[in-house]
Amino acid sequence: MIGTGSGITKGGYVEFDLKDATDSSAALNLALWLKNNTGVTAAKWTDSSGSANHALQGTEGNQAAVSGGGLDFEKDNSDHYDLDTKIDIADNGGFCVAMVVTRDSEVAGCLLSDGSSELFQFQNATKLRIKTVNSSATATTTDAVFPAGTFATGSKFILLVNRSAGASNRFTFMKNGVALTADTDTSSNEAAGENPGGIEFTVLGSRTGGSNFFDGIIHEAAIWERALTAQEIADVNDYLLDAHEL
Repeated sequence: MIGTGSGITKGGYVEFDLKDATDSSAALNLALWLKNNTGVTAAKWTDSSGSANHALQGTEGNQAAVSGGGLDFEKDNSDHYDLDTKIDIADNGGFCVAMVVTRDSEVAGCLLSDGSSELFQFQNATKLRIKTVNSSATATTTDAVFPAGTFATGSKFILLVNRSAGASNRFTFMKNGVALTADTDTSSNEAAGENPGGIEFTVLGSRTGGSNFFDGIIHEAAIWERALTAQEIADVNDYLLDAHEL
């Protein structure tokens, strides 16, 4: 059960609403919530955060198929969606991204992006890349490398990445509510203070609509324009674990 008293249990739950502050303080600064099985069509995935930041694709050939309560992206079809408004994280800004996905291939696939220098993507089955650009136009790439098969294909899983605010920022990586520890020998810029640059999100499912197309299903996605607390992270993970029966 979620610690804030939302009423979610394994045997069937009273719905928890990420944007309802009476359920959880995680409602604060929620900039995007593409909620599973809610307002999703091939042309538009309605934003349930209250920010009206819908994911849109008017070109039929670039539309993903509705599947699994979300969208099934085909890499070869150039499937991707533009967000109605830019989500802009400033230098030293905290943020949190939580996504429920099923990967269909282990090739590089971008979940979120804005331009070639700002992105959030899987590199393969072990590596997650987060690339930022600071106010001086200097790009920093975090490559967080995890054990073999961490992001393997064929299974639905929750990915949550939280970055604390400030120049001494720290990344928290989680899969299915369990903390992931990046390998310090093969990772880069994953430690505290090593990637405080800004990042913008305007595209879902590819690198600026032109490359690194995600191959698989995005079942649910949420972005906060601030870091979440440990309790809020637990609340969000518990909600997603129950909602997706993981």
